[in-house]
Amino acid sequence: MTIAVTEKARTELVNLDVNQTQFLRLWVEPGGCSGMSYGAAIDDEMVEGDETIYQDDAIRVVADPESLQYFDGLTIDYTDDLVQSGFRFINPNVVKSCGCGSSFSCEAC
Repeated sequence: MTIAVTEKARTELVNLDVNQTQFLRLWVEPGGCSGMSYGAAIDDEMVEGDETIYQDDAIRVVADPESLQYFDGLTIDYTDDLVQSGFRFINPNVVKSCGCGSSFSCEAC
């Protein structure tokens, strides 16, 4: 499992107090017009089965076992443009996403 975090996203996560103790939790759940949606939250409690999918000297990213299949090759980016600012999940496995970009479908997952 490999994911990447851009420097801009890493800086924003550190500013949100994501670190080794308070980590970024990612998950995928059914929903949206294309079938699946990403979820993200800052958490500080590991649950049985959780896996660290990214870690460096400053931040840690964790996912539950059911969501892991959707994250291989994922890049977490951050943009502060006027139209749509915030974190973006760039996933090479996505084959379709809705017009607003909040949901996706994936053949290989």
